[in-house]
Amino acid sequence: YGFVLNEVLYDPPSGLEGDSNNDSVRDPNDDEFIEFVNDTDSIFDLSGYKIYDAERLSLEIPNHEFPENTLINPGQAVVVFGGGTPTGNFGGAIVHTASAAVLNLNNASDTLTIKNEIGETLIVFDVEALSNNPDESYTRIPDICADDFVQHNSTSLGLFSAGTKSNGDPF
Repeated sequence: YGFVLNEVLYDPPSGLEGDSNNDSVRDPNDDEFIEFVNDTDSIFDLSGYKIYDAERLSLEIPNHEFPENTLINPGQAVVVFGGGTPTGNFGGAIVHTASAAVLNLNNASDTLTIKNEIGETLIVFDVEALSNNPDESYTRIPDICADDFVQHNSTSLGLFSAGTKSNGDPF
């Protein structure tokens, strides 16, 4: 599709260790995030793309809609946090907070759905298959590959890496 869902944090770790958006407050909703990477050689336009959890998909109300002119350069990441005030540069990623509601991804029995600007479903990420309450993100190893998601800490590289490769390097 021109972009890859590369990392998902739906169960932030406890304490400040789980402050993925770096706003000095660990919040179970605000510190959830989704990371996409443009894996093409062209600028990718995410304008009008929508993110839903299962509950809001049934209501047809997105948790987040990318605003006009959300342009991602080749090899660049975009991170959507549940809320808060993301602080830092996150490896040069474009950073958003959920526009209509927190991401609200349940730790079990939830599905993340991404639709394009004309309503076609592009990506479905089933939390249920990975719902052992990991207190860390799920990521692709190597980054932006087609392989299944693995728990981030299984790479021995920390609990999450919002906006960067799993080893902390920028995309």
